[in-house]
Amino acid sequence: MAFRSKARAQAEKKIEGKFLALINAPNQTHNVEEPSLNDKAILNATTVDLPAEVEHLLSLGSKFALPYKHLAEVPMFHFIADVESIIKTNNDAAVQDRTRCAVANQIQNYLHRMQNTDTNDPKARFYYNAEKRTKAFLKAHPGIIVVNSDKGNRTVVMERTDYTSKMKSLLEDSKTYRQVTKDLTNGFQNQNNTIVKRLQDLKLIDPYHASRLKTYKAVCPKIYGLPKAHKPGLPLRPVVPCVTAPTYELSKFVANVLQKAIVSKYNIKDSFSFCDYANSIELPEGYILVSFDVVALFPSIPKSLMKQSIFKHWDEIKKHTAICLDLFWEVTEFCIDASYFVFEGTYYQQIFGTAMGSPLSPIIAEYVMEDLLDDAVAATTVVIPYLKKYVDDLFLALPVEKVEEVLNVFNQQNTNIQFTVEKEENCRLPFLDLLLVRQEDRTIKTEWYRKAISSGRFLNYHSGHPMSLKMNVAFNFAKRVLRFSTNLSLKKAKSIIFGLLRTNDYPSNIINRVIHRISGSPTDETAMETVLIAMLAI
Repeated sequence: MAFRSKARAQAEKKIEGKFLALINAPNQTHNVEEPSLNDKAILNATTVDLPAEVEHLLSLGSKFALPYKHLAEVPMFHFIADVESIIKTNNDAAVQDRTRCAVANQIQNYLHRMQNTDTNDPKARFYYNAEKRTKAFLKAHPGIIVVNSDKGNRTVVMERTDYTSKMKSLLEDSKTYRQVTKDLTNGFQNQNNTIVKRLQDLKLIDPYHASRLKTYKAVCPKIYGLPKAHKPGLPLRPVVPCVTAPTYELSKFVANVLQKAIVSKYNIKDSFSFCDYANSIELPEGYILVSFDVVALFPSIPKSLMKQSIFKHWDEIKKHTAICLDLFWEVTEFCIDASYFVFEGTYYQQIFGTAMGSPLSPIIAEYVMEDLLDDAVAATTVVIPYLKKYVDDLFLALPVEKVEEVLNVFNQQNTNIQFTVEKEENCRLPFLDLLLVRQEDRTIKTEWYRKAISSGRFLNYHSGHPMSLKMNVAFNFAKRVLRFSTNLSLKKAKSIIFGLLRTNDYPSNIINRVIHRISGSPTDETAMETVLIAMLAI
């Protein structure tokens, strides 16, 4: 469980012994019932009927952790190798040794618990039968593919041919992608290492960072698509996971410099800060709430805008790097141009925009959007008293008769970056996971919000994750609902929390304790400590 403050760390340490004893106790379970079926969490877009057990298991989502039935199934050697590679990223030998001891202790506890686990309880039988049936079903239907949805946290079952044709249709966009004849990994890897060596030779980075930025085992990324389950025809959003790409570490290095340098007048950090902001607003007479959304932001940003933004903000960026402007842009441009991937054996290179999945894309988009908003605000004659941005989503307050005029001004700034608009209905506008409600006195109140397409699924209580993680999910969810719901009664907010946690099989007594502790308004540190301690009594 990640605690950011010292007080949280102390609270966790105080109960760590008792808590680990609870979750490591052999044969101990809070509930032996099988997970409940969430119909909204799965979308079957095929003509094949899913068997009940298959539908049930798939509805739990890809993050649901199935228990291992036998010790032989546990990939312990791979796990130890992965942990050791992580441990070695810290240069402090004492820290390495302490971490190894802690991990070894946890592994030993886990193995002992596995040896004493009763595999004949009802929940274990459900997992075994459902997993066996699902594997057999998918093997018997090779034309079916199971993927996560783009939004709504749903599992989508599609025809493989349909998925493939939609992906190929996306990749036929000659403005954004071009097909190449071979794997570009070796070439980009050599260029990456040459650039890093050059930075080291110029003494712009030290040997340690140089070794981290070089790569010798890069693998071509594999593009995949996330179906937009909320739209007709299930269009796909392309994602390129760049973790294995030759430029991944170098892209993170550049992104870190840019992140330190950005100074935003429009950006909002998260939903909590936006909630505080929205609840402090008083709209002028005749103004309504509006949101603008960019259509496919990352692949729509021209390289000319990226370069222009970096040059414009160089006075601030140079404070965080010893690299000169020309060389910094050369490195940045290389990371952008080295966006490539493979799909079903065919290699492609992205020639326009930035890839969704690159660590450099979000911060580049931040700079470009900041400058675009500055230009748009200067170009319009309409007074915009409130304007905030979260990535590609904009919140604005505009005169009701001037919305289309302002939208046109925004869309005129660059032909590649285009906005769509959503106006408030019945004085209500959804933004992020809040519902903004305009009051009669023109102030704003908020409610926790989820879209109609949302499945309401998050980490199920029956998942094999550590109990501390599941409790953190429940705690943070309850905190969000209560914090955001300034327009709801406490009773209504509690009802929302209870209903969704029960949908995800959290026991009523745990839910009630979580709600009681949070609604009692203790500090976060106290609330989390008391909730975990309360669990020991369950």
